[in-house]
Amino acid sequence: METTSIDEEIRVGAVFNDRRVVPVWFMWHGRYYRVKTLTYTWHTDQGIAKIHHYSVSDGDNLYELQFNTDTLEWSLGKVSAG
Repeated sequence: METTSIDEEIRVGAVFNDRRVVPVWFMWHGRYYRVKTLTYTWHTDQGIAKIHHYSVSDGDNLYELQFNTDTLEWSLGKVSAG
């Protein structure tokens, strides 16, 4: 599986589930991706911001979605295809 760093801003649709934010879809380059599986979550600190990371799959590829708690922005960190 080949992993590519992206680090681009994206649009994400998310729901609150048990006091957690869970992404259910995202838009990247005008294309809609439905999250079929949430495989792993973790967080890191970036200055005063906490970055929530979500490893998700659309059934074909893995994506690392990132949510910045300071700016309230989402980004696509990495794509693993194959």
